[in-house]
Amino acid sequence: MDLLLKTNGFFISKKEDRFRVELEKDGKIIKTNIPATKIERIILSNNGTITTGAISLAIENNIPIIFLKWEEPTGMIWHCRIGKTAKTRRSQLKFSESINGIRFASNWIKQKMGNQLNYLKDLKKNHNHKGDFDTVIKNINNYIMELTQYTNNIDDKLPHREIKDTIIGIEGIASKYYFEGINHALSKSYKFKERSRRPARDKFNALLNYGYGMLYPMVEKCLIVAGLDPYVGFIHADNYNKTTLVYDVIEVYRVYIDRGVVNFINSKKVKGSHFDILENGISLSDDGKGEFAPYIKDIVFGKEFYFKNKKYLLPDFIQKECYEIAKSIRGKIL
Repeated sequence: MDLLLKTNGFFISKKEDRFRVELEKDGKIIKTNIPATKIERIILSNNGTITTGAISLAIENNIPIIFLKWEEPTGMIWHCRIGKTAKTRRSQLKFSESINGIRFASNWIKQKMGNQLNYLKDLKKNHNHKGDFDTVIKNINNYIMELTQYTNNIDDKLPHREIKDTIIGIEGIASKYYFEGINHALSKSYKFKERSRRPARDKFNALLNYGYGMLYPMVEKCLIVAGLDPYVGFIHADNYNKTTLVYDVIEVYRVYIDRGVVNFINSKKVKGSHFDILENGISLSDDGKGEFAPYIKDIVFGKEFYFKNKKYLLPDFIQKECYEIAKSIRGKIL
């Protein structure tokens, strides 16, 4: 189990081979003793105290202590011995440099494209001009098949960067068709020419960029909690101080933000005051963030997904899948 503490004023100490946790709830001090053998990770948010004795107990039992600020990981304490976390990261580094590692990660791209395809099919069902979606759906399906054929027959003599660039290139073309399909579902005032990032060139991209910005720290936290190094990616280019694994894994979940943005727009919740006009683009205003962020937390992050026949909210669902990624990577390198 994970020991997750978000309440201000928590206090964690050591009592023999157990963690003694004290926190205030409804005006009462609650005290709990939890055996170290039952805890996999300690995750701390907000202001609280953990004693050196508790830290030593965590280290002795191979329990990483992860610190969060606004749900974003800021640091971690873990021992220097070879344990599950260390083994995971060593395996990740070795596997990321192999052809099989590239193949493994390419499945995230295929899953992303499949999610995009399914979303466009959903939009088509509720759209008056269904023919608008037929071409983009057909093209994305073709690129899924092209990517599958390419990754199944990779020439391992090619430079890895060339292989990765080919995969990203196929995904990029498919995404252009995907956003062309998204455009068909938007009213005239929210249509856009292309994806634009920093800064956004239009209202749709301003909303999308902010939504993705909410998703990034969630995925990064889930990777770290699973024992993975967010800076060791498989597909995206390695850049100093860039969380390339986050860029790889987040691809699977972008579509949920896409759905949220389109629903937010089509439900007539967007107002002119939600945007600030910049010298070279558009961004969300404070009013826009105040309306859009709670909407995404409720509609997207509050949505339930099945994992091994059990329902989980999106953050917990992503965490479960990150555990599976770590488990798979450890199994690839023996």
